[in-house]
Amino acid sequence: MPSLSSITPLRTEPHAGPNDIGVSLLPSDNKDGTFKSYPLVISPKTESQKSLAFLSSFMNHNKDWIDDMMLRYGALLFRGFHVVTAKDVEDAVMSYEPNLNNQYRGTSPRHTQGNTEFVFSAAEVPSHYPIAQHIEMSFLPEPPKKLFFSALKAPAAVGGETALADFRKVYNAIPKDLRDKLQEKKLRYTRTHKKVGDRFTHDVAAMLSWSELFRTNDKKQVEKMAAQENMPMRWEGDDTFVSEFETEAFQRHPQTGEAVWFNHAQVFHWTSFPAELFAAFRRTKDLRYLMRALLLGVLSWIKYGPILRQQMALHVAFGDGMPLSIWEMHQIRKAVHENTIYNRWQQGDVVMIDNFSTSHGRQPTYDKGRNIVVAWSDPLAKKDAMANEHLTNSDNDQNA
Repeated sequence: MPSLSSITPLRTEPHAGPNDIGVSLLPSDNKDGTFKSYPLVISPKTESQKSLAFLSSFMNHNKDWIDDMMLRYGALLFRGFHVVTAKDVEDAVMSYEPNLNNQYRGTSPRHTQGNTEFVFSAAEVPSHYPIAQHIEMSFLPEPPKKLFFSALKAPAAVGGETALADFRKVYNAIPKDLRDKLQEKKLRYTRTHKKVGDRFTHDVAAMLSWSELFRTNDKKQVEKMAAQENMPMRWEGDDTFVSEFETEAFQRHPQTGEAVWFNHAQVFHWTSFPAELFAAFRRTKDLRYLMRALLLGVLSWIKYGPILRQQMALHVAFGDGMPLSIWEMHQIRKAVHENTIYNRWQQGDVVMIDNFSTSHGRQPTYDKGRNIVVAWSDPLAKKDAMANEHLTNSDNDQNA
């Protein structure tokens, strides 16, 4: 990781303002004078630089520098600019990345915001539900290259962070024997979506209906779109969409070639929800999270564990169908949590994320006013990224 002294911000074009932009890192949570290793913070130095016009101009005229910083840090935080509405977010982001995409095949209910085509609600599930760290749509053949989050209303209460994790470091932190097993067996996902989503469940994916996922009630159209996107599918009964497929657990970064933990195991496994609630309790000491973690842990163990063995709407197993054990999931989750950084949102923040290296997730909060929006770039086919057939467990080890 380069020191701040080695970073020379480019000057904007004269019409965008003559001054250099502010570049810094956030203080660490230890309050010991050290700094978090990411995201890189970009902020205005003068009052005139706070405008949306200046931000858009800076993003437009410094694309190469922004791209370089994204590769180094995985995420950039634009803080202190006048970003108020979803349209502001779209205008600023499109000055840097004009090729945004509005096709969503992820797992959370969401809708476009304001008078925009490409800015969506981050996740329309209750704010006190945690969302584990993940690469956006990692399970698809073509995930987005970059993500753009913004806080239209920052949470005032404890929690609610869109935490980040460097999944290159997570790859290194996974025990070698488990990496070998995943490399050999791969992962198998099963997605199940009904025509009408269930709003009264802790199984977040069950909230998303196939009609919302594909934006149509026409089953023939769903079949056509799934075929175009190389998404295997079948219908169970009259109205249940099921997609089952196998994928790699790791991916190479398309530009640097680094090995990346690139899957949704820590999201789709039945232990995820209670485990993330318990992690939230450990961070916040809020007993409500502990009580929910204990209750849902028992209920999940009965329903999805060795007793009833039901499947969640999103289910993950090894490629041969064998389940990932509770211990294996603990090892994965430990590696993720140890490499996660938590940053409090401020009003108007815009965060750019390299979706091929850096994950995001949501910390629970009881602040119902939190309003985070997201946009994403065009996708990049995994097959067009550097091949991972020869990816070995020695990759990245020099950085571990």
